[in-house]
Amino acid sequence: MAKKDLELFRTRRTVRKFTAEGISDETLTELLDAATLAPSRLDRRPLHYLVIRSDTIKTKVAEALRVRPYIEGAPVVIAVCADPVISPTWELDGSAAIENMLLAATALGLGGTWVGPRRNQLWERAVEVLHQVAGLPDNFRVVSLVSIGHPEGESRSYDPGEKLDATRIHYDHWDNLKL
Repeated sequence: MAKKDLELFRTRRTVRKFTAEGISDETLTELLDAATLAPSRLDRRPLHYLVIRSDTIKTKVAEALRVRPYIEGAPVVIAVCADPVISPTWELDGSAAIENMLLAATALGLGGTWVGPRRNQLWERAVEVLHQVAGLPDNFRVVSLVSIGHPEGESRSYDPGEKLDATRIHYDHWDNLKL
């Protein structure tokens, strides 16, 4: 990988404010293609993607989670769902797919937010909304939600090493730090 390719990682930022501009079907397909290229344990592929463009559904999910702006304001919210019977590592597979999707969004000039305070009452309400309003089958789990859109405003890239904290990197033994 060339150093210039690493710039994508430094440019990706969480975006919570979006313009009103929509996402084309072609761009959406590119994002979903990137998601499906993520690794999956034993190539089991337990993931499904529920693409939400409906303002009504976005509002109901936002109300359940109490995070209105970056769900309601996004042109697209993607629920990354999984059939846990297919793979016990569905959460890991979903996380890899989400990161691929967010990096692809950055490469395409879009922004995104990884949404999902899992394992709490608000999250359970939001998942219930997806079951009731969007027809998510009962046997499916939701890994997380991803809000995608055109960023409102500019954000700067991280400088090389800006987030790197040497006190959090241990070599061969927990006490072995290279500071």
